[in-house]
Amino acid sequence: MYIELHTHSNFSFLDGASRTEELVERAASLGMPALAMTDHNGLYNACLFSRTAKEAGIKPILGAEITLKEGFHMTLLVENSTGYANLSRLITKAHLAGSKGDPLFLLSALQGCTEGLICLSGCRSGKIAVLLTKGEKEQAFTAVKEHAALFGGHNFFIEIQNHLVPEDKRLSLQLIDLAKQAGLQTIATNNVHYALRDDHALHDVLVCIKNKVTLDRSAPFRRQNSEFYLKGYEEMIQLPWIPREAILRTQEIAERCNFHIDFSSFAY
Repeated sequence: MYIELHTHSNFSFLDGASRTEELVERAASLGMPALAMTDHNGLYNACLFSRTAKEAGIKPILGAEITLKEGFHMTLLVENSTGYANLSRLITKAHLAGSKGDPLFLLSALQGCTEGLICLSGCRSGKIAVLLTKGEKEQAFTAVKEHAALFGGHNFFIEIQNHLVPEDKRLSLQLIDLAKQAGLQTIATNNVHYALRDDHALHDVLVCIKNKVTLDRSAPFRRQNSEFYLKGYEEMIQLPWIPREAILRTQEIAERCNFHIDFSSFAY
């Protein structure tokens, strides 16, 4: 069983090409019992996603991919009501401290606000992945220890992704080795930005709008291929360089996340 724990909807403004309903429908067609929504720097989609997922018989997992001051990405998942309160507090403080469209998340601000949150190390823009890509292995190991100390080893996982681009093999193997050195577990995600493969063309257009460039000049900004769609277990298990246990572990994480927004007192 594979559960996607890193998903962006159109609430990741100009970086998510699919509506919530499309992502939930795709997850249901794949037989996923749960799905995580981790839009950029906010919980804007929490209510719509929770309601849509429940109606489809899918367990909604709330979260966010936050961008730290240095530009590093970090994936946070809500485990319980305390975690939802902490993530809401962190996002609010970041938006108040930053400017419009550019919230200011500081790693130091997470101190004391990590209870109830599960942290994944992030995509290629995560601090650990960036340091490894730059060849700074010792600094990457130090960053791993810092993150593990902040969240606790039971709540911090090394995120492994493979989108079939040349640099993914080396990075994946390095991340796996680093996890072993630190005594941590790996978790597989696909950093989803659209529901179906064919939706990648719309995502390319959104990237052009975001960066104010035409399609013929967008190569430096666009993703390298169309692999960033919602995949099921059969597709994920065939990807090289991703440990099988990292794929199966997604179900364990999904089972730990049990926060649900209560709509009983609201009419809609």
